[in-house]
Amino acid sequence: MQLELQCQKCDELFDVDPGDLAADPVLKCPGCGAKATLDQAEALSGALEELFAAVAALRRKFTITGELDSEDLPSPHDGGTPVLRKKPASADEDEESEDDAEDEDEEP
Repeated sequence: MQLELQCQKCDELFDVDPGDLAADPVLKCPGCGAKATLDQAEALSGALEELFAAVAALRRKFTITGELDSEDLPSPHDGGTPVLRKKPASADEDEESEDDAEDEDEEP
């Protein structure tokens, strides 16, 4: 699988392998050298890993194909304001939250 990117500065088209991006999170235009920040490249790599995990979980029941054009993103991602995501809680925190919820449900 390859991601096709087009540089907004020089219009160069280039491909990025998600596995390579995970190993070395660098997005750099081979034409003009324009680069994404390390945070942006790592965020994309992490999001792709989450997407691949979700697809892998569904693939026994569904075949998923699609195309993504960054110019056609759905709301709220279509504007200039980035959407901030919370980091997922650790497994220990999840277990504590579930235990706390169970305690609240019990009557004294």
